[in-house]
Amino acid sequence: MRYLALCYHDVAPHGVRSGFQSPDADTYKLSVDRFQEHLRAIIMRSDDSPFHILLTFDDGGAGACYTADIIEKAGFHGYFFITSNLIGRPGFVTPAQICELHSRGHIIGSHGATHRGRMSRMPLETLNGEWSDSVAALADITSASIRTGSVPSGYYAPRVAQAAAAQGIRQVFTQQPTTRSKESFGCEVVGRFTMRSWTPASRVASLARGRLWPRFEDASLWSLRNIAKSIGGSAYTELRRAYYDRRSQEGVS
Repeated sequence: MRYLALCYHDVAPHGVRSGFQSPDADTYKLSVDRFQEHLRAIIMRSDDSPFHILLTFDDGGAGACYTADIIEKAGFHGYFFITSNLIGRPGFVTPAQICELHSRGHIIGSHGATHRGRMSRMPLETLNGEWSDSVAALADITSASIRTGSVPSGYYAPRVAQAAAAQGIRQVFTQQPTTRSKESFGCEVVGRFTMRSWTPASRVASLARGRLWPRFEDASLWSLRNIAKSIGGSAYTELRRAYYDRRSQEGVS
């Protein structure tokens, strides 16, 4: 099956603290108005889209229930990927909110335990722990098996799917912008197109319509970022954070 999986993070009313707090993290936060524009664009193209459209939300920010209200009114259910060690902390969902999302028909998945480090390069014991600890915590909260997960910050490698499969996960979402899924160690590996605070609804409409150019553009930029990450290592992340910190201090939106 060909998916158009859209990767969102935080959607929350103005003044509601949700998810990670930094100028870099803010680039992944959509206003309610912008998100509703995205949904209208998706609805307009859903009937003639060549893809099965999935709405996914990473990190487990406290705005998840607001987001659920919005997408339910539009006729959708979402995938909510929760970082288990952050449950109940300021800005993140509580166990009660996770149970509510699950009871409303949304899919609860793992986003690892800590959201620290690169899963693709973790020692095997650490990698297994990221999945096992998260799956156990979420299963205990929802009283249901956790069968899906997403890779924090997009650091995917086949060994990540292998470790996930060992914990019962059967579907792993990455941040590679592709509409073609693949099988790896018994997991269906699904790529996603990441939405940013500035992503216009017109781009979402083009993706849903099946236009080639936005997919090609995203894939090219993703490849360039992967090269930069490989060359720069942790310096890439630090430079990225410093760049957005500076833009924030200068008042650049």
